[in-house]
Amino acid sequence: MKSKHLKLLFSLLVVLNASRVIAQSKDSSNTKQKVSEVVQFRISLFKQKLNLSEAESTQFFPIYDAYIADLTKAKKAFRNKWKKKSVETLSEEEAAEYYGDALALQQKEVDLFKSCTEQLKSFMPMTKIIRLASVEREVRAKLISKANEIKLPKTKKKSSPNNSQDVN
Repeated sequence: MKSKHLKLLFSLLVVLNASRVIAQSKDSSNTKQKVSEVVQFRISLFKQKLNLSEAESTQFFPIYDAYIADLTKAKKAFRNKWKKKSVETLSEEEAAEYYGDALALQQKEVDLFKSCTEQLKSFMPMTKIIRLASVEREVRAKLISKANEIKLPKTKKKSSPNNSQDVN
């Protein structure tokens, strides 16, 4: 179950990070407007789905966005380290190192989530916090639909010969 939550968070990060990349394209003024629309839509969805008050919302997004950024950074570091290796061709020593790195990444994900939760529970009830994972899934699906609706240009995904090794 934790893996599903982590995959969802990672997917949300990809959507949010894609909006940053898109904003740097040739027709950036129109694209920036579209990206801004998607970002505002994201904010409104979280506010609605979690029933966030203005006070909660003001505190929620800086904490949550920092959590997502740190999570993305950790996953990217893992992927960058192992992207040129195929798990099928790892030596025993490399496999042990890969395993250790994968466990360290999972521990980092748990630690980041704990830290985020501790910060959130200082102003939000736990009943809202525990709904965060399901709300993230809903928001992600709606963001994808919205991006398709306003025809945000798709970013090219770097192909990797060993996509099966990603830990998400």
